[in-house]
Amino acid sequence: MLGELIERIEVCQSEKVDGVWVQKLTIHYTCVGEIVIPEALSLPVPDVKMQTRKGVTVAYDATGKIA
Repeated sequence: MLGELIERIEVCQSEKVDGVWVQKLTIHYTCVGEIVIPEALSLPVPDVKMQTRKGVTVAYDATGKIA
């Protein structure tokens, strides 16, 4: 049933952007065409501090490094 809703799928060549491989797909739907979904905004990563045992605190910052 899903195959009846999709007219064609275009697969672009993958490329490396900021050290991450990215590949664009374009799906063309029957009777609708291409639907463009805007990029999602990234959520801020909170700094976290945990007290693992008495007198020992482990902190994680947004870069993922242990302080």
